[in-house]
Amino acid sequence: MNKKAVINARAILGIMLFCMAVAFSARVSSHEDFNVSTYSFEADEHSDEAAFSNLYLEKPPAIAQNEEAEQVPEQSRPRLEPLTQEYIARLSDFDYLTRSIFLTDPRTKLLETDIDISEFLATDFTIDTNMPGPQVLIFHAHSMEMFADSDPDDPMTGVFGVGRYLAEILETQHNINTLHFMGRFDVVDGIPQRQGSYERLEPVIRQILTDNPSIQVVIDLHRDGVGPHVEPMVTYVNGQRTAQIMFVNGLSRRFRNGEIIPVQWLPNPYQQENLAFSFNLQLAANQMYPGLARRIYLLEYRYSLQMAPQSILLEVGAQNNTFQEALNAMPPMANIIAAVVLE
Repeated sequence: MNKKAVINARAILGIMLFCMAVAFSARVSSHEDFNVSTYSFEADEHSDEAAFSNLYLEKPPAIAQNEEAEQVPEQSRPRLEPLTQEYIARLSDFDYLTRSIFLTDPRTKLLETDIDISEFLATDFTIDTNMPGPQVLIFHAHSMEMFADSDPDDPMTGVFGVGRYLAEILETQHNINTLHFMGRFDVVDGIPQRQGSYERLEPVIRQILTDNPSIQVVIDLHRDGVGPHVEPMVTYVNGQRTAQIMFVNGLSRRFRNGEIIPVQWLPNPYQQENLAFSFNLQLAANQMYPGLARRIYLLEYRYSLQMAPQSILLEVGAQNNTFQEALNAMPPMANIIAAVVLE
């Protein structure tokens, strides 16, 4: 074989190996290359709806065995201290909000008119826990998000397990009937496919809300993704190493070359309600567990927040946190929710 033939053979072999690697990687979940800024997958929301698999509802096992859970004593429920007039005045300072409460992605823009502090603080988020059926829905737009020590063969060591634990705590400790939905919107025909997740989830979640009119709070639970050199985002709660949490809101607007461009094909009729809910949860977190909540992250699309007014997209840690650190964030998270939505 002459030199030219050898070079050609090596080139062909290299191309074949590359194609095999690409095909293989498409079937394997990667947890390092997805951070919150890549959520722009919703931009193709008007593409064709694809099939998805593995949809089922889960009732927390502890509750399934004990439907008549003891009522939580009134005096043991989480309570918030009234805000001082000085702090309310500080919250009315838009510069303070953008430095301490919100973190706006450079691809969008927060406007002063988006935040009405008086209205946000006056909004009543109390839910009716006497309604038959679930009052809270937890689901996962990105079910394959895992943690540093997750078992790749056990989805319950990723966000599924964190969601199940939060549902269990809300039920057992706060008597909030919670439905944990474990549909896999980022898997199509058994193959990981994050793109289009938000499109695939909407008809399913809307149907759940239609079938369960008692649901008053909707939580899309994720874990964040950060660069390889970023330290794990942790704090300590009751002496336990705990993953930090973060609320994410979409503004349905882009900011390009100094110009604000509405994302009109992704309307969210509940944008103000979503913002007000995240804002009050953030204030509760800051009061009850200083350092637990990162700033509310604002991006350009709407994600999964357009289906109910009291909807949140919740990030729990990142791919470099441990599963236990993420679990440790759920008791305080449940207390924060209870403090805002219970009388």
